[in-house]
Amino acid sequence: MTSLQRLEAVPENIDAWLLEFAFTSAQLAHDWPLLSAAEQLRARSFHHYQDRIRFVSARAALKRLLAERVGTLPGRLTISITASGKPYLAQHAEIQFNLSHAGSFALIALSSAGRVGIDIERCNRDVTGLIHCVLSPLERTRACWPEKRFIDLWVAKEAVLKALGLGIAENLQDISVLPEPGSRYCIAHEHPDWGNIRAWPIEVPEDYAAALALVH
Repeated sequence: MTSLQRLEAVPENIDAWLLEFAFTSAQLAHDWPLLSAAEQLRARSFHHYQDRIRFVSARAALKRLLAERVGTLPGRLTISITASGKPYLAQHAEIQFNLSHAGSFALIALSSAGRVGIDIERCNRDVTGLIHCVLSPLERTRACWPEKRFIDLWVAKEAVLKALGLGIAENLQDISVLPEPGSRYCIAHEHPDWGNIRAWPIEVPEDYAAALALVH
């Protein structure tokens, strides 16, 4: 069965879980009934079996957690999607959540403190030369992100942009992520309407990197 572990080292009013996938047909059969017809159609569009497992198991786990939070059955929940791809519950706008998966793991975050974004990536990706497409002018000036830490920067930026509900590619250089002593990042930007943004690295299994962001 898929393993779901609650993470303790996250900010107050945010709950986060690490999901480890079991790539078995039994797991797929267990989770499949919780998906809507549209979600099942999307699942069938994945050509690779492991990609289908990731989508189905992560969506089913998210629905179980949300159903427990709002007091209903997982199969009765309808998860809507914004134009930029951010999921939400139309009937429970006070509950913010986000989901990310990579390799053998997924992360799920639920928040009652504001909009939340979460991201997990494998560290063994080939990222040669990509950091120059991601750095903001301030990050270039500070020179605080060597290429060997690209994945840490990437997950932080993606978590922030997912919390904001913005597209990733067109907004990467509008966000500056500055490392601070301790367990959080300083987030700088020039968009007053984006509000107050905070972000933190998340401890995940070896060879993965992850981050969590909150907008309020």
